[in-house]
Amino acid sequence: YNEYKSYLRQMTVITDNNYVMLVNESSKEFKCVLLPRQQKVYIKPFSFSTSALVGHQFGSKFNVAKGDLIPAKTSQATVGISENCSKTNEFIMDDMKSQALSQHDIISMKDQGVTGEEIVENLVQNSTSFHEKTEFSKAKWMKKKLRKHVPIIVACKPSIRRICSSSTSKIRPDVLATLLNNANVWENSKVVVLECKDDLITSAVAERVLEKGSVVQIFEQRLPHVLFSNWLNFTCQQKEHIKYYPLKFLSFISTASEPSNKFDELVEESIKYSQENCHPGKRKRVEEAPEMAKLKNIAIDICLGELDSLIISTTYDCVPVLEVLYQFLKSSGKVVIHHDSLTVILECANFLQRSACSEISIVDHWFREVQVLPGRTHPDMRMQGGGGFILTCTKLTEGVFKHGSQAPETNALATNVEEDTPQA
Repeated sequence: YNEYKSYLRQMTVITDNNYVMLVNESSKEFKCVLLPRQQKVYIKPFSFSTSALVGHQFGSKFNVAKGDLIPAKTSQATVGISENCSKTNEFIMDDMKSQALSQHDIISMKDQGVTGEEIVENLVQNSTSFHEKTEFSKAKWMKKKLRKHVPIIVACKPSIRRICSSSTSKIRPDVLATLLNNANVWENSKVVVLECKDDLITSAVAERVLEKGSVVQIFEQRLPHVLFSNWLNFTCQQKEHIKYYPLKFLSFISTASEPSNKFDELVEESIKYSQENCHPGKRKRVEEAPEMAKLKNIAIDICLGELDSLIISTTYDCVPVLEVLYQFLKSSGKVVIHHDSLTVILECANFLQRSACSEISIVDHWFREVQVLPGRTHPDMRMQGGGGFILTCTKLTEGVFKHGSQAPETNALATNVEEDTPQA
């Protein structure tokens, strides 16, 4: 019970050594910070300290006052909208002279510690055209001023959906959901992910497979992507099941279901180089021996041929990678490829058709946001276009299988063929 209580507190209460996502409720801008943080966080147009966050629940709302976060009030001043309105904005002149307070006065009021609600009340009192507006215009004006002078900072728990819905992600939520659903990712899955944009897909898969499965991310840069996996506050056991393998060593995986001997040569070369150039402060240009041994173990795990799913999302031609990794998928394994170019998708489809596969499909994702309001329903003015093409198929293997076995029994297949052959 005590372990469950501490786990529940960790999931719902903001603590040190954890990431928290601070979202401006009005502008939807956010920053994900690691607590404790000595420097102030800047979310346009405010900077504030995060020392008051520890101990509060995820989802708590705060106001910014004098560079600090204070718990937000439950209600804000708003103006009601009247249905029967006889006023119009026909005779209101927008000549920038209706407001008596200047920008300098507002800045001086903030320096004196005046709250945002009081600043909005002073703006209403010093406006000559506010009372001439319609009720709808008053409510709209008040909402705009409250959003500017009374910011609401929400301390959210980082999640895949929040990250994917933000401007930081390069993949839309509907595309990511389709990739995970078509790849059939579940708790005990063993998945290989190739992505070049960020580690969003790797983090989403790792969140699903939990501690019983494994994820191998194939990266093309010098270092793997770990940004989003750090944001999600994975446990140490979950991070141990996320493995990273460089794309430049993919050619070392041979077709003989065992890694190439080049790993051993690189390990010997690394040890020899480190012994000859062990000067302090000198940068090593060859991979260290422990890292190469770890990569060799990852290559051995891939070559066992027990991969449940293969997910590829790149901006370059991924056919050579597919040709290498497809052979290590087990029977009924899923292949999901996401690409912006239809030409690359068709090349991958031609390769899969020559191989043993079924249920091959190509889908073009097109997402459209629509504003639904009484009398004002229309598509969003800043909507995205297509989300790319998604290729999905299932691997087939010819042979006779026993229940739970991943390899066909060639002897049983030959026996069945001899029995069916008529004798002369």
